[in-house]
Amino acid sequence: MPSMSPPRRPRWRSLALLALLLAPLLWPLQQLAERYYRDALNAQSGQTLDLYVANLLGTLRRYEVLPPILSKLPTLRQLLQERDDVRLRDQANRLLGGLQQQTGADVIYLMAPDGQTLAASNWDRHDSFVERNFSYRPYFREAMEGRHGRFFGLGTTSRKRGYFFAAPVREGRRILGVLVVKVDLDHTE
Repeated sequence: MPSMSPPRRPRWRSLALLALLLAPLLWPLQQLAERYYRDALNAQSGQTLDLYVANLLGTLRRYEVLPPILSKLPTLRQLLQERDDVRLRDQANRLLGGLQQQTGADVIYLMAPDGQTLAASNWDRHDSFVERNFSYRPYFREAMEGRHGRFFGLGTTSRKRGYFFAAPVREGRRILGVLVVKVDLDHTE
C-alpha cells in the first residue's frame, strides 16, 4: 500500500509566507543601505563641489590683480588725458589686445569718467566695446568711487556671461578713468 504523504501546499503560498515573514526584517536593512549610499554620495558631491570652488576662486584671483596693475600703464593714462589722439588710441587698442592674448582674459578695456570706452582688446572685432558706454554697470560706478569694482553678469554687447573686475586709473588723487578686465567663466565651468 502506498504511503500517504501530507498534502503539499502550492509553492507560491510558501514563497508568499516566507516573504511576509522576511519583510519586517528586510525593511530596516533597506533603510540602512539607503542611508549609507546617500551619505557616501553626499560626501563625494561635497568633495567635488569643493574642487570646483577652489578652481573658480583660483581663476578669479588670477585676474583680480590685473586692473590695478594695468591701470598704471603710461599709454592708457595718457589716452585718458588726450582722448582725441588717434595715434594714442591705436596704441592703447593694440596694447590691450596683446595683454588680452597674454593673460587669457576675455576682454580688457579702458573707460573714460563718463563711461565711454576709449580702447579695448576687441577693438578690431564686430562686437568691439570701443565707443560703447557702460556707465550704468556697477563695476564702473564702484571704480569711479575709488574702489575695486566686481560684477558677475551677462555682457550687454557680447551676450556672454562673465566676471568683471575694474579699478580706477588715478593721477594723484584724481580718477582719470576705469580699467576693466572681463573673464569668461565658461571654460572654468
